[in-house]
Amino acid sequence: MFSGLSSLVIQGVEEDKGRILVRASTPPGPAVCPGCAVETKRVHAYIERRVADVPVDGRPVMVRVRARRMRCSTMDCSRQTFREPLTVAMRYQRRTARLAIQVGHVVRELAGRAGARVLTSLGVGLSRQTALRALLRVPVPERPVPAVIGVDDLGVQDLLWKWAGHDHRWAGGSGPVEGNAT
Repeated sequence: MFSGLSSLVIQGVEEDKGRILVRASTPPGPAVCPGCAVETKRVHAYIERRVADVPVDGRPVMVRVRARRMRCSTMDCSRQTFREPLTVAMRYQRRTARLAIQVGHVVRELAGRAGARVLTSLGVGLSRQTALRALLRVPVPERPVPAVIGVDDLGVQDLLWKWAGHDHRWAGGSGPVEGNAT
């Protein structure tokens, strides 16, 4: 049921006011300092992070993760304390990666109000502004650069007639309209 949370240690699951609350923590063990790449086991403090996850049976899921703030054991390190990274959510995000992907798929098809309504019926409460911000985060697919660029004949004829000082209104694209050429 919570396969996307396999990198966490699940402490408990309970139901609270129509939503599912999952209590989890990061796995014990040393963490690597991002400043000097030295492993440390020294815990400075604990922080709690709340992250929304994919709904279960139409009910929203909130994951409360207890993460550690670690102290680097190297005295010369520029980062004396650091937070261990969470693999389920990106930094500063309030949704798990898999929920963000699902929201992205819905808002790519139904941006704004329609996307917000569909997501609400699926158990993910979003405003239309948040749906549009999620749409702006979706990467634009890369398209190959064309080797040859063609110019349509009608555009070239139109440009030539306009450059020559003629009226550029056409009758079906075959030439100037009778009586309109100056």
